[in-house]
Amino acid sequence: MKKTVDMTKGSPFKLLLFFSLPIALGFVLQQLYSLGDSFIVSLSLGHNAVTGVNVTGSMTFMVLGFAQGISAGFGIVLAQYVGSKDEHNMRKTVGSAILLTVIITAILSVITVILSRPLLALLETHEDFIDHADSYIKTIFAGLVFTTLYNLSDQIMRAMGDSKTPVLILILCAILNLGLNSLLFIFPSLTVAWAGWATVISQGISAIVGFIVIFKKFPVLRLKLHHFRLKFRFCMKLLAMGLPMAIQFVITASGCMIQQRAFNILPDPNYAMAQGTAGKIDNIFGMVLNGCGAAMATYAGQNYGAKNYNRLRQGLKAGLLVGLIYTAFSTIGAISLAIPLTYLLLPSAPSVVFTYSQQYLTIQGICYYFLFALFLFRQALQAVGKSSLTILGGIVELVLRIFVSFTFAIWFGFDGACISNPLAWLGGALCFIFLFIAVAKKFPHADYNVRVGEEKTLASSSSNEV
Repeated sequence: MKKTVDMTKGSPFKLLLFFSLPIALGFVLQQLYSLGDSFIVSLSLGHNAVTGVNVTGSMTFMVLGFAQGISAGFGIVLAQYVGSKDEHNMRKTVGSAILLTVIITAILSVITVILSRPLLALLETHEDFIDHADSYIKTIFAGLVFTTLYNLSDQIMRAMGDSKTPVLILILCAILNLGLNSLLFIFPSLTVAWAGWATVISQGISAIVGFIVIFKKFPVLRLKLHHFRLKFRFCMKLLAMGLPMAIQFVITASGCMIQQRAFNILPDPNYAMAQGTAGKIDNIFGMVLNGCGAAMATYAGQNYGAKNYNRLRQGLKAGLLVGLIYTAFSTIGAISLAIPLTYLLLPSAPSVVFTYSQQYLTIQGICYYFLFALFLFRQALQAVGKSSLTILGGIVELVLRIFVSFTFAIWFGFDGACISNPLAWLGGALCFIFLFIAVAKKFPHADYNVRVGEEKTLASSSSNEV
């Protein structure tokens, strides 16, 4: 079996740092080409159109997050089988994951296309932006199957210990996406919906490339027809990991949607314009932090599958140190680049929008370590088979985000609404930390390989004595 990185051996700090770098880079590139989309839409169609795209962020996060949570759960199951060297179940996991992904996301796509406009109205999206927002988000939801298969290919490669190839495929995806979006300059009849189709088409092509690479690079994952047969118990095992992660995303995204509504109902529409744009910038630096969290999913999944429990605990400590590096980078970047990146996306916006964007990103940036800890311990819980517990952390986030975004918005206006994210991160992080400590107490104190070695030594000593 060909694997790029074996997480069950070597320095946990170095493994997490160097394995997470390509993942973080990939996440950043994904956000940057999303920013590139917004830049092109802004120049070609105006700032109302681009704001329509930006204010769909929380809705997109909810639906794509659900689909991505499913595929991430499948990836963790695969990582556990990689750690235990179970090649038969590795193939079963990939085959079943592909079929389940197609079925679930096809159903989800139909539902979300129908409900997109009512949801935007429920969030009280401003009349200047709602038509653009609905046109864009319908295309994203219509192509959900292709987007999710792209993410599934990414999760499979990471589970196999390859965090570099997904970045190369992402670069291909970004080039295709920006090239297709550039047609907005050439064909004036195209609307903001084309920006959505450009994303769907580029991710669909990247998904095809991803699976070609997987089957070529990892012979152990080359599937036959019987690997695509859905067996009830095995599907339940996959869904038991994937669905709680998906639900957790939905809970978190629901809080973000309610938070978005809090910004939408503020008296000045410039608040929503600033927050929608600043939120895109915030996603760039937040995804840097998520790179280490995603690396922890592979690290913890492989070591849990190999029954290396002490090594798993060491990985959490190493991850917290790696987080200091990531957090410093993200905090400095978010605060220092707030106005330049806002201007890049909204060059013709009122000057007050830049002030609001700076306020929003400064508040988020100084609290990024809370977000990092949330990512790290949530992924660790999921990797050891306790993804259902992450729903509790999601509920804590939801309650805090709803309470703070509305009460603080009433008391302190825009600044008060901005505080809702950091307090939700802190509450979620503390919940995940306590839950993981409770789960880790039940792990054996010696790793499986160490226990087996000790048993063999004792058996050998006994036979010598006899």
